[in-house]
Amino acid sequence: MKYKKIPNDYFPTILDRISRFEPAYIRYGRVVDDIINKFCLENKKNFFNIEDKIAISQDILNDSLKNNSYNDYLNNILFELENKYFLFNKLSYQYLSARFNIQQMLCEVNISNNLPLNVIWLKNVCNSNIDPAILRYENSLLFPIEKIILCEGQTEELLLENLCKIFGLDFKKSGIKVIAAGGKNQVARKYYQMIEYTKLPFFILLDRDAYKTEELIATKLRKIDRLYLLKSGEFEDLFPKIVLFNALNSFHSNEFQCCIDDFCDNLSMVKNLENIYKKYGYGDFKKAEFAGLMADHIKTLNSDIFQSSEIINIVENIKEGLNSFTTI
Repeated sequence: MKYKKIPNDYFPTILDRISRFEPAYIRYGRVVDDIINKFCLENKKNFFNIEDKIAISQDILNDSLKNNSYNDYLNNILFELENKYFLFNKLSYQYLSARFNIQQMLCEVNISNNLPLNVIWLKNVCNSNIDPAILRYENSLLFPIEKIILCEGQTEELLLENLCKIFGLDFKKSGIKVIAAGGKNQVARKYYQMIEYTKLPFFILLDRDAYKTEELIATKLRKIDRLYLLKSGEFEDLFPKIVLFNALNSFHSNEFQCCIDDFCDNLSMVKNLENIYKKYGYGDFKKAEFAGLMADHIKTLNSDIFQSSEIINIVENIKEGLNSFTTI
């Protein structure tokens, strides 16, 4: 068989794809097809079945390594996680039979902090005999994942982790993955889709006005999952006005400073922010952009400044069912 060897600098891409939080038939399928399409020089029409594709891609990858002494430790870890994360899928187990030399790939590349956490986690597991969950806790690695938080959009995705950390819940230590559905109208669709293949428990967070979405999800809600409708209104309403006031004046320190009285108690925090941005000429208020700035700002805060008991309630709901050592 004619092929060109995979360059060393392409291994991190393969390691990332092979260890993401996706069923094996998706992530391994992508890796197998990618290797064949990019590096196999034979006529691709000759490959009729998955077994051939797996064997060919496996040979190309392993022959591209400087040292090909095979160790299946990481392959077994990924197999175990497949059983933990996902419902049985015959195609996934066909792909998981591939003897990619993952451990040797990790030995031959420089794993920097700029790479995705799943690759950094793999490197840590490769170099240690410690339980992967303990490694996750000690090094804030996120993997292996224990729970999924499904939320409406980028605001929650950017802010929820840092907000919960103030109250003692570290997502990366505890294995909690946040997934934004792309809007409240997409949350039910995303939940329906994911429970078709995911075993892990969900915490689903919705704004108060998403009652129709709540009704849709409630019809299919599994016993292991929790659905939470914010009493405060929108996610931004969890933040006291003093927090937003200080953040705004910090972000716009070289411009006009807003006043605490600019926040009206009878308006939502989003509406207040829109009005303040317009009043002081800060430009258009963009929720995701503002959330990105807030994510760093709230790292400097402590729980005393938050008067809302709802945040504590959310944290306790998310903690439910997690192993005790993951939330120390």
